[in-house]
Amino acid sequence: MKRYRSKIGIIWIIAIGIIVYGNYVLIIPLVKDFSWLGFWLNVIILGIVDGLMIACTIGTYYEFHEDYLEVKCGYFFHEDIPYLDIRSFKETHNPLSSCGLSLDRIDIIYKAQKGRNGNSEVLISPVKKQEFIQELERRSRIFMTK
Repeated sequence: MKRYRSKIGIIWIIAIGIIVYGNYVLIIPLVKDFSWLGFWLNVIILGIVDGLMIACTIGTYYEFHEDYLEVKCGYFFHEDIPYLDIRSFKETHNPLSSCGLSLDRIDIIYKAQKGRNGNSEVLISPVKKQEFIQELERRSRIFMTK
């Protein structure tokens, strides 16, 4: 098993900064007005949002197993992609929402899982991208020749 963490890009850092600043802007007026119920409600709701962002940042990784690639993005996405089902992969800078926390990504197209038809696609951004691509090529080639 070899695990690769997700690269964290400047866009992700800016997004987290805007969210934290937005939380501050929302909470300060409530403290000035002494609306304690509104204050604590905001603290709880915003705390949950911040917790999900942190979980997504910490819990995003890509792991090579014996016969599949595991892609995990916090609580939001988890997929085990068998190497046999990988149709293609390429480097991209596609800005679509994905399991990659950076715009320096790899686009993996694979046979749809869990009873779905057609192909699925996932965008990932491992820290050591070239090493990851070499490992994925090696493992995909092994399963294609079997």
